Amino acid sequence: MSVVNVRTAEPVHLPEVHRMLIALAAHHGDAATITPADLSRLVFQSPATRLMVACLSDSPAPHPVGYALLVARQNLVTGQVGYVMDHLFVQQPFRRAGVGRALIAAARELTLEEGRSGLTISTHPANTDAQAAYRAMGLAELPVTGPRFAVALA
Repeated sequence: MSVVNVRTAEPVHLPEVHRMLIALAAHHGDAATITPADLSRLVFQSPATRLMVACLSDSPAPHPVGYALLVARQNLVTGQVGYVMDHLFVQQPFRRAGVGRALIAAARELTLEEGRSGLTISTHPANTDAQAAYRAMGLAELPVTGPRFAVALA
């Protein structure tokens, strides 16, 4: 049986994470346009992001089978900074094997180690499988805060 090892991403992990980003975008009917170079800058040059990867211990050349992207979010009312898990993705063959749960647990530990105020997980409203999984894990469901709007920049 495989053990899931979660760690902070390193440059060697980015090609597989990039492939997973493309799969996640396709799953939601989007097209990923981020380049590997942009992904590298986002992950390794921004103090506001943390990328965690999950690898299986029995893989001959451990490569990520899932990832979680944490983005720091500051609350200007309280002055506290927490993390929002904007992405959580596990490749299809490894779903329901504890990979997502391991990523969430590692993100929780990192949040505590860094003294952040909290960790929330975002999910697409249509992703009922993820919502059911989070409920089964006992995560507290937050109330919907209302619609969001995009501001055109061009």
